[in-house]
Amino acid sequence: MPFFWMLGTRNPWWIGAAVVLGLIGHAAMYGPQAAFFSELFGTSVRYSGASLGYQLASPLAGGLAPLIATELLRRSGGNPLPVALYLIVMAAITVVCVYLAKETHRTKL
Repeated sequence: MPFFWMLGTRNPWWIGAAVVLGLIGHAAMYGPQAAFFSELFGTSVRYSGASLGYQLASPLAGGLAPLIATELLRRSGGNPLPVALYLIVMAAITVVCVYLAKETHRTKL
């Protein structure tokens, strides 16, 4: 909600701060992402498996997310709470998936 509050101020400094703070979190996920994806698949299918999963998820999840968020915002009369809840649910699904992923630190890759 602080992100949406910062955007709602319509103050360029607050909006800039919101974007910078959001991008810090966005950038932080890319550090471990390559290693995580490569550990999900064996060496014989690693390139195809990681690429296919990533490329299918991008349009399905990433492409639909702005449409869903816009519709939630429209239906709520401009209240950002449903959008924030949607993002929380998506983050929770991600946390569960990462938790259920096989740990490979003792496995020969």
